[in-house]
Amino acid sequence: MTVHRFPIVRLQVQTEPLKVGRAPLRRYDPTPIESVPRLEISERGVIGLGRGLGRLVDVHHQDHERTRDARGNGGVTVMGTGDYVALRERYGEHLVEGIAGETILVDAPDGLAGLPVPESISVVTAAGSLPLVQVRVADPCVEFARFCLGLEPSPVVGDDIRAALVDLDNGARGYRAAAAPVDGPVVVALGDTVVIDLPD
Repeated sequence: MTVHRFPIVRLQVQTEPLKVGRAPLRRYDPTPIESVPRLEISERGVIGLGRGLGRLVDVHHQDHERTRDARGNGGVTVMGTGDYVALRERYGEHLVEGIAGETILVDAPDGLAGLPVPESISVVTAAGSLPLVQVRVADPCVEFARFCLGLEPSPVVGDDIRAALVDLDNGARGYRAAAAPVDGPVVVALGDTVVIDLPD
């Protein structure tokens, strides 16, 4: 195994759900994504510590009034900069960094998609290490697939959407995880590091 250290270049929260409207005409709306300089991460989820914005509770935090993760199984997502390069090559320049809604974006020029990412990785901060557990692929959704393709909501899931869902799987939209229980929340800042052990 080789230890890979990826510097964190972007941190963000989703203040509200990104899928809006009623099925089957829901659409993907990235407007509630807020970039922040620091995150407070605990086993209950993520809170953004923003410049002049106060504390921004992520919609996957168990304490958010419209939480998307009541059980606390996947409040943190990690994605690589190279994965955005690949998305832009396939779908266009509107796939700017952060628009997929990941919590942590790391400087990984070759991307993380397709790698045998283990079930546990770590975030190394100035105060110590925070384990992230239950790591798995962030499943793609129809709404984000349509957003990538520049399509309007529709009750019909065509072959183009099905192909995009396959393309966006296997880590192309990042990896979801939960913070391991630790003694109090951990503050993660830009410049901290995500550590992943990968086979040689």
